[in-house]
Amino acid sequence: MKKMTALILIVLFLGLIVFTYAQKEEPKKMEADPAAELAKSIENGKKLFSDTSLGTSGMTCNSCHMEGGTKEGKMGDMTIPAWDNLAAKYPKYFGMAKKVMTLDQVNNWCIMNPLKGKPLAWDDQKLTDLTAYVASVKKVEKKKK
Repeated sequence: MKKMTALILIVLFLGLIVFTYAQKEEPKKMEADPAAELAKSIENGKKLFSDTSLGTSGMTCNSCHMEGGTKEGKMGDMTIPAWDNLAAKYPKYFGMAKKVMTLDQVNNWCIMNPLKGKPLAWDDQKLTDLTAYVASVKKVEKKKK
């Protein structure tokens, strides 16, 4: 009886090993090109940057951040500098909100205040795309004559 029990246990153990290895699949190749997906997100964010549907004031992000943030702009009497690598500068203290914020939060602050819109959810692809665009902006160097 002991031999039969031992034999059954060995067969079950070997079956478990075979089953385990049979379940392992070859690693799947990435279905999407990460660089292409980021480029698409940035492009979608660039379109949102000029989209009045983000708010109700009739303004867009371009209303204060001229030429997609590449040129100095104005908001009332305040001068808004051109952006240069904002992704590396956040989180930081954001003076208009009087607190430290992430770049996503600053985008939502602008949507809620100057644009008079509803904030985008943290997991909304629009917020991701807008932030991807804003983070991608680099200062445009003036050409020397």
